Amino acid sequence: MPRRFFNFLFFFWNIFLETIFPWQCCFCKKETHHYPLCQNCKKNIPINSFFICPNCKRKINNLSKNCCSNNKFLYALGITSSYKNPILAKSLHLFKYQRIISLKDPLSDLIIKFLKKTKLFSLTRKKHFLIIPIPLHYKKQKKRGFNQSELLTENISSYFSLNYDPEILIRIKDNSPQANIHNLNERKKNVKNIFKISSNKASLIKNKWIILVDDVYTSGSTMQEAARVLKKYKPKKIIGLVLAKG
Repeated sequence: MPRRFFNFLFFFWNIFLETIFPWQCCFCKKETHHYPLCQNCKKNIPINSFFICPNCKRKINNLSKNCCSNNKFLYALGITSSYKNPILAKSLHLFKYQRIISLKDPLSDLIIKFLKKTKLFSLTRKKHFLIIPIPLHYKKQKKRGFNQSELLTENISSYFSLNYDPEILIRIKDNSPQANIHNLNERKKNVKNIFKISSNKASLIKNKWIILVDDVYTSGSTMQEAARVLKKYKPKKIIGLVLAKG
């Protein structure tokens, strides 16, 4: 069964299941017309307004200038909010592991607000951007039923009318979950050569501002590896974008 068709069926099956239960906020449990996250809880998730250097972690005030010479692959990192916020942490867990698919809307809204605050798209025309989700291996995606990063990216690309293609970057190795590995060097080894670029789409990367989307940034090994592979095809810049830093 083609991946997109499988994702389509899974998505609507989850929407059906969610609608038969009472509408209540997944965090505070109060009844709400803004399922699955009430407006009050959503407002209590702070939104950052700046990108940081993935190397030295300093705030980047001007994305037109490179902060560190060590940024070989990932040029800048946008962290929407903090994983220490209990509302966001629980929402991410429910979205990713409990399959509450409809959380993609309030969570992607947070990223959209972040992008508006940072004024990223004032740097160049939107047609020069290409937004790409960090892919899952097909076995893992089939087991989970969806790629959370892909769902977020779809919403973001639709809102801003960005070039979007989830099949440019392909995960070719079903590596161990990074969350199970605590040593930084072992994390880097675990993600080495797990991605490749689809040969018939490589030309889409050249001279583009690439936005790489994932849900959580921990050590950064996975995103840096994805950026390393993309860098070979001469993009203008590669910018990481996540909901939170773990």
